[in-house]
Amino acid sequence: MQTTSAAQRNLDRDAELTYWRGVHAIGHLGQHDFDHYQRLLEMGYDVYQAYPRANEEQLYKVLQDSYHRHSPALAVSWDEARWLVRHAWHHAEQH
Repeated sequence: MQTTSAAQRNLDRDAELTYWRGVHAIGHLGQHDFDHYQRLLEMGYDVYQAYPRANEEQLYKVLQDSYHRHSPALAVSWDEARWLVRHAWHHAEQH
């Protein structure tokens, strides 16, 4: 991910969550209820928008810290969470 300006980090969360809800509905997201993924997606979008000049490695560090702070309430493993959020960031950049 390249360094970008804050204006380029605006995203339509409702549209993005609708997209991922659809991916989940056809069985391509994982075995957990969508609300577990939605929490991770929202966490990832918060990080993505809060650090507009961060590169992908920096974003992952912040995401990982946030994930571990909330991990008792999360049913999704870190590896799965990282995969999902990475794809969500890339999808948001393309739309």
